Amino acid sequence: MICLFAKPMPKHSIVGHLDDISQALSIALPALQHVSRHRQSAPWATEAGGQLFGTLNATQVCVTEASGPYAGDERSRFRYRSNPAAAQRAIEDRHKRGLLYLGEWHAHVEDHPSASGLDDDAMRRLIASSQLNSNALLMMIVGRARSASGLAVWSVSSAAARRWILSANPEET
Repeated sequence: MICLFAKPMPKHSIVGHLDDISQALSIALPALQHVSRHRQSAPWATEAGGQLFGTLNATQVCVTEASGPYAGDERSRFRYRSNPAAAQRAIEDRHKRGLLYLGEWHAHVEDHPSASGLDDDAMRRLIASSQLNSNALLMMIVGRARSASGLAVWSVSSAAARRWILSANPEET
């Protein structure tokens, strides 16, 4: 049973996997709560977003924190772009605490989010212009649905984007 967004805030962490890859994804409750607060539920709500942080090893990608949105972000009903200086400050602040920059998140006005061509292009440009600690970045999109289907996560590299299969953490249900 998936009970991730049964109430306005998620009650459990999320785990994910990719077919044919042994590395697992774990998204901690504080990160889920942060992004959930920025869901585009109201008709006038604009997209929000920010960065994802955590740890990474051969067996697991752990998203423990999310940052943003920031003053100076470009936000409209169907578009989001982080304030680059604020995003860089967030990356540097988390780095001092031993957290890695793992990727980006933003909200979509759709119930069950999917990545747009603009999302894919933005992530590939980011990968091409960044010094990264891995060969891919995460892209998380937060939709309006208050169920597991209201969240989507991809690993994006210069070659491809692969969508993670998400579920409630079985150790918490």
